[in-house]
Amino acid sequence: MTQESRELALASSTSDRPLSTGTNSTTCRRIHFVNANLPEELQEDRRWSKQMLPALLMWAGSFADPWAIPDLELMTALRIITTSLVSDFDSHAVRPGTPTFVLATRRLGLWRSNFGSTAIALIAHFLASDPDDDARSATAVRQTCNELIDGPLSFLYQDLDATNPAHAYRSHFILQLFAHAHLRPCIGCPDIPGLGTNAMKKYAVRGALSLCTAALERAIWLFQRGEVQVDDQMSTHGMRATAKTPLKLNKVSGKESSSALAFSEQNWGTSTRDYHASISKHNNAAMSEIVAMAHTLIIPSTETLDDGSSPGDLMDEFYFAVNTDLRQSICEILCTL
Repeated sequence: MTQESRELALASSTSDRPLSTGTNSTTCRRIHFVNANLPEELQEDRRWSKQMLPALLMWAGSFADPWAIPDLELMTALRIITTSLVSDFDSHAVRPGTPTFVLATRRLGLWRSNFGSTAIALIAHFLASDPDDDARSATAVRQTCNELIDGPLSFLYQDLDATNPAHAYRSHFILQLFAHAHLRPCIGCPDIPGLGTNAMKKYAVRGALSLCTAALERAIWLFQRGEVQVDDQMSTHGMRATAKTPLKLNKVSGKESSSALAFSEQNWGTSTRDYHASISKHNNAAMSEIVAMAHTLIIPSTETLDDGSSPGDLMDEFYFAVNTDLRQSICEILCTL
């Protein structure tokens, strides 16, 4: 048994607090730590929010299965990050049940969730930007979604051209979501050789890209099936997309619930892993090109998010517009399919 495994087992057997059983667990959320509970060294100069969380998300985006990151690997990564940025930091202070571990787990959950909410906002804004009065009718929305998702999954491809494999994962939709749900919150990630962040910044992003594709498929599927409506997703203030959580009636309880339609491991884990298998067939050079294309879409900002942000705050921070020219160019392509 390694030292890290021994410490993880010891923490699990001696802590009087409930521990996580993985980053997709809800257990850690019962412990209501805030940033003020972190060790002082991590709070100094907002180091936790500005450097450590961006590094954590960059690392998570390289995972083959970002839905299920083992506690041991998370603990090891956090120790590498903290000791790289604070040389005299006691790495043994990072283990399940501690503020550092719990807040990191919470931020990873928010990071994954934001792919789902941002994808809905993106598709809603795209559908709402058509000036045609009939464009938001159920029939028109279904037809547009059919053209994006049915058959060869054209929504994945640059210019929606599914006949060219080299164009996969380069659509406007993929690049926008990838830029705002992953690359932007990773702004500020320092170079940490122990994690290999240099490679992650350039091309090791297949986990994050697989979340993008699964989230977009879900968003289009929700509008296609009428589970969400375009008008319900748009704010009255400037027609801004708000990404309201879709609800579905639970026939057993008779109550509306978000779990059946949620962007979660249970609902979309298999699709995410299938997309990762496909993305892994593209070499590092192709990944580097996708990263470079997405970087041009990031809205400049000097701030990164801390782990106390709400999904609504995230949507405000990551808000972007799908302009008329983009809508027109995509629609012209759809008409030729």
